[in-house]
Amino acid sequence: MKKIIFLLFYWPFFIFAQSYIIDDNNLQMFGNTDNSNISVNTYYNTLDTCGVLWNIINDSLPQNWEFSICFDDCYSVGVESGQDVFIPNEQIFLGCHIYPNGQEGFGIVQMEIITNDLYKDTITWSGYIDNISSLADKNSKNIKLIKILDFLGRNNKVKNQPLFYIYDDGTVEKKIVLE
Repeated sequence: MKKIIFLLFYWPFFIFAQSYIIDDNNLQMFGNTDNSNISVNTYYNTLDTCGVLWNIINDSLPQNWEFSICFDDCYSVGVESGQDVFIPNEQIFLGCHIYPNGQEGFGIVQMEIITNDLYKDTITWSGYIDNISSLADKNSKNIKLIKILDFLGRNNKVKNQPLFYIYDDGTVEKKIVLE
């Protein structure tokens, strides 16, 4: 009797167990207007065979910026969806490249991944591009600080951690104030 109860209780967990792990769902990348591209990656780790559909659901980027996705294969700029089947025990590269084309600013790319028509995940890449000359000229311009954010995008003024100072002209400074 105990075995039957055990099977009835735990059987759904075996059937619907997740068959993959994504290392990190929120990724940050930084650069300046001299960079041709910035990138950051995570990994999609399979525990079992995974049928994957992916689609870009948000690309809030400055006007001149472009992006490309690497999910096992690296795709050309403009490719915003794909599908694949991954075998068990693989570590699949999952990355984003942002091409700022000399323009400063902040942008977000979000990808939705559907695994085995059952599980849905969202991966978010945030990109920050500073203009080197604007940082040097900041004292000579009348630029106003809009907000101070931490790595997670929260309003924060805590010392001894990296913070992003966002100004009304679109520039972003990364600072660490030490006590």
